[in-house]
Amino acid sequence: MVDELLAKSNPVQTLKEHTDEVIKRLESFSTLNLIQFTDKEWILLKKACFIHDLGKANTRFQKKIRGSFVVDEFPHNYLSVAFIKDSEEEKELLEKIVAFHHWREFQDLTEDIYNDLHSHIAKLKIEFNEEFEIISFGKLKKKLQKLEKYYNRRKDIPPSILEEKKFIIFLGLLNRFDHSASAGVDVEGNPTDKHSTTYNFLKTITNTPWQLNTFRDYYSNCNGLVIASTGMGKTEFGLLWSGYAKTFYTLPMRTSTNAMYNRLSKLFGNDNVGLLHSDALTTLVLKDEDKTDDSLYIYDLSKNLSQNIIVSTADQLFTATLKYFGFEKIYATLSYSKVIIDEIQSYSPKTLAVIIQGLKEIKEMGGKYLIMTATFPTLLNDYLDEFEFIERKIPSLKKHKLKIINSDILDEINFLEKLREKHRKILVVCNTVKKAQEVYRRLKQPKMLLHSRLTRFDRNKRESILNSNFEGILVATQVVEVSLDIDFDILLTELAPFDVLVQRMGRILRRYKTDGNFLPDEANIYVYSNNVSGRGNIYENYLVEKTFDLLKDGELSEKDKIQLCEDFYSKENLKGTSYLRDFENAINNIKNIILTKKSQAQDIFRDIDSLNILPLSLLNEKIPNEQVLTKLGITGEEITLEQFLNKIDESFWKNRYKRILVYEIIKDFFVPVPIYFLKDKNFFPLSTYIDSKSRFLKGVIVVDITYDKETGIMQEEQQDNWNIV
Repeated sequence: MVDELLAKSNPVQTLKEHTDEVIKRLESFSTLNLIQFTDKEWILLKKACFIHDLGKANTRFQKKIRGSFVVDEFPHNYLSVAFIKDSEEEKELLEKIVAFHHWREFQDLTEDIYNDLHSHIAKLKIEFNEEFEIISFGKLKKKLQKLEKYYNRRKDIPPSILEEKKFIIFLGLLNRFDHSASAGVDVEGNPTDKHSTTYNFLKTITNTPWQLNTFRDYYSNCNGLVIASTGMGKTEFGLLWSGYAKTFYTLPMRTSTNAMYNRLSKLFGNDNVGLLHSDALTTLVLKDEDKTDDSLYIYDLSKNLSQNIIVSTADQLFTATLKYFGFEKIYATLSYSKVIIDEIQSYSPKTLAVIIQGLKEIKEMGGKYLIMTATFPTLLNDYLDEFEFIERKIPSLKKHKLKIINSDILDEINFLEKLREKHRKILVVCNTVKKAQEVYRRLKQPKMLLHSRLTRFDRNKRESILNSNFEGILVATQVVEVSLDIDFDILLTELAPFDVLVQRMGRILRRYKTDGNFLPDEANIYVYSNNVSGRGNIYENYLVEKTFDLLKDGELSEKDKIQLCEDFYSKENLKGTSYLRDFENAINNIKNIILTKKSQAQDIFRDIDSLNILPLSLLNEKIPNEQVLTKLGITGEEITLEQFLNKIDESFWKNRYKRILVYEIIKDFFVPVPIYFLKDKNFFPLSTYIDSKSRFLKGVIVVDITYDKETGIMQEEQQDNWNIV
């Protein structure tokens, strides 16, 4: 292997070996009948697989892959075009697929570079046992100039899905075959019969599950909408709909995504279910303590979109709607897949616009989608094609009795503590962190505070207690509205938009989910309308005022909530609001957004206005996560974060598994804050503080602020308009 042409360095793989592995994956994929190509189209794609890396047969690339420093390496993807003959059918399409399996800036092709490529043909013949020839220098130069024009046009104008559908699918599949070959995983796992498995599961719960009574076989080939109250079993309906098809199950939050992954893994088996979100690798490694290699393999499968079922946060799919370079891999996969969008009501108007545009394009590519939600924003009907089926499952359920109180929630501490004498579990929700901290400080024990300005470890620990045996008063912000499966007796909340209040009400008497009247004698939902925090910056004034006009004392059934939400988020009711304006502006401008990097698309999709910081005071805190320390071989000693970071050496950063665990320890101390919070603060990269050259620590920002383990970042150091995520 010393003198052979190499394609990969970690692990080492020759050009011939890698090419064979890529073609092997194409041939395996073609037997699954997921895409209906003609014989000529399969032949064209196979040629692209064979040719795409031949440009690596050049001196500079071979030196670089063996560890030498190389200046001005010519991109191998463009050199590979030299091996495409003029006699090839659809040669222009083939040239584009080969050239753009990497999107790289063009360089001027010189005769020296061309001659060097030509000098490696004899070696290619020997190693591949095939005849090779390349086109002339002049022809190659003209072809690359033409391809460069296309490349520059792509930087200015996003591609049309309808006009370039074939190119997008072919390029995306080549990338799938290439990347899965490099990772050593299959392109697609075995098809999983989700319909039959779900059918049998439902039958173990009840003899007459509503999902089986309402589902029709033709739904499987349609785009649809399911509106059902929380806890009614929307997930099982979606799984019936997905059948054998490759399925992406998307959710808005990492915590709910992890919970759904665990749930589906139990139902369909770990081998058939993947997990995709920004922390997925860490989640998988920590989930299977004694199966590190299995966890890394499952992650590689997920990253390469290999499993039949992939549970993901929506950003992992719908950032592709913004057409960054490389989006083709996602869209090619979606062209034969089904996508479930759960909790669509939870997204901001800008993010929602990206998702809606993405759903329209999934349909254009050939895929199917199913929206599942407890409350559906009816304004979306004007932007989506008519649903081919709609199912509703709203129980005749009454469990919430409202009382609207014209006072500040801070003035109700005595009333709150009297309620505690009658009820085991009370939930208080404020619109801002500052207000939640003020309420919490005035309360007596037992109490707990939950908001987004806590370290990850402190927040996870509190969520764990809440999910087990907590009794007392929980004071929280909107972080409690999604993902946590918790049940309280009473809610005291600040006034907020109607759909937000419905989410908060969903935490009260959660145990009652089917038909019935479970109304208490007295109110169990108290809404405070005076001196409401977050008005005008977190929640639009108009939406808050409209909600106040809508609310009245008395019972509120599940059917009432659904109908009021649909009316509230109708286009007519939202006229003149910034919510509708943000949504419409995003919808109208999506096709004009020009991006090259996936990270840029993720920032736009997540509407990012915060970042994770490490409070300086926490460097002297003891590391609380003994599980991770044990995995790293550090046992029997208490150690601070600073001591730990100074103790580890370069071997930790070079080992993929250890690197994950080290970063996991650091992330336990992260606190999310608004970007503007860094103004007038002393901050610096962690790598300078502990004198480390590791690139993994350069992106960790240390800020000189005080952190309180009970209340989070101190109140006096934050601003009133802190956004809550």
